[in-house]
Amino acid sequence: MKKHRYSIVGDIIASSEIFIKNGVVIIEDNKIYEVGEFNKLKKEYDLGTIYDETNNIVMPGFVNTHSHAVQTAFRGAADDLDLLPWLHNVILPGEISLNKNQIEASCRIGYAEMLLSGITSTNDMLTSKHSLSGIRAAVDSGIRGHVGKMLMDRNVPEEMIEDKDDILKECTNYATKFPNGNRVQFAYTPRFIPACSNELMRESAIDAYEKQLIFHTHSSENMDEMKWVKELTGKSNIEALNEFGCMGQNTILAHAIWTDERETKIIKETETNISHNPSSNMKLASGIAPISDYCDEKINVGIATDGSPASGGHDFFLEMKLASFLQKIKNKNPKSLPAKDIFYMATKGGAKSLNYENVGELKKGNLADMIVLNTNNPNAKPIYDPYSFVVYSAQTRDVDKVIVNGEIRVDNGSLINSIKDYIVIAEKYKDEFIFNK
Repeated sequence: MKKHRYSIVGDIIASSEIFIKNGVVIIEDNKIYEVGEFNKLKKEYDLGTIYDETNNIVMPGFVNTHSHAVQTAFRGAADDLDLLPWLHNVILPGEISLNKNQIEASCRIGYAEMLLSGITSTNDMLTSKHSLSGIRAAVDSGIRGHVGKMLMDRNVPEEMIEDKDDILKECTNYATKFPNGNRVQFAYTPRFIPACSNELMRESAIDAYEKQLIFHTHSSENMDEMKWVKELTGKSNIEALNEFGCMGQNTILAHAIWTDERETKIIKETETNISHNPSSNMKLASGIAPISDYCDEKINVGIATDGSPASGGHDFFLEMKLASFLQKIKNKNPKSLPAKDIFYMATKGGAKSLNYENVGELKKGNLADMIVLNTNNPNAKPIYDPYSFVVYSAQTRDVDKVIVNGEIRVDNGSLINSIKDYIVIAEKYKDEFIFNK
């Protein structure tokens, strides 16, 4: 009988459709070897080291479809602002001011916070400089992700404007070092249409699709942004992106709040993915995205935390809860986006957005990306339905273990790797950063 690396025993939420009471997940190398009932599988396999999480919930890790770990340094510096003043008065000046060590520190803190929230994969936008520092931070943190340099060649401060050809050359370099298939792979991340020329949008999308990498941008987030895009292109965001060849299965649009039926049809026909950012959309007063409508049209939707200045932090449990509650209010229908639908978005739907075929469900052959939730805290008593608990009642403090690629990254609710030195750098930066709110 082959001895396996280790096994985790508990109540298994394998997917939005499969729940196994008193189950076990067997890990071999970085993959799931088998999932099933504990009493049955313990007779068939040598389970190796057994982590006994009896009565706790073992489930897929969350997939965060839009984040800005580099912006962690500005947490709390950009409150009570609309999107464009928020961006131009605080975020862009902040990104300009960061050196490579501060970028690494900001990202390390952001990725650590994500892991502690049960996020095992993220889709992250950096800034325009020192991208390697941010990518290395993701690699070292242990998180799985798509991480991209922020692409901008117009309508931002002069220090951030770069030549289109130089941008694409740098992207090709990163794409070669961090290709499709890596735990951390490069993504093409133009900020949004106002900051990118038509040519940059078009050519970066071509490069991303040729290299089978994610194309990730903001779209239709704010009414003033919408007007700006119309002035620049004569079209709506979605129409312009479609004309530039930016829509498709490898594309993730962050926010997509202000879309009409014509644009929704384009999103559906191109099989473009939507990243829903509930708390960010609320904090910046951007609006309530029509997520139920997208789901009705079979458009794939993932959930996201955005950046700390936009949402307050990377609390995925908060995002799930708000994602459901906002649609119930918007549609005046308590049945809108029930817990199982939200669970799917948070796991398999997010994985589909990032083109992960072997992430988002606990099943044989999938990568071992999973979390364990402690059910001994008061907020877990009682549990009538495990999906309801995860989406509506669970909290970050309930995250006991986080496993990425078969490696335990959080144990007993604490990070395996210390970020103490990075916190010191971030605190020192806070004292230096002067912004115009």
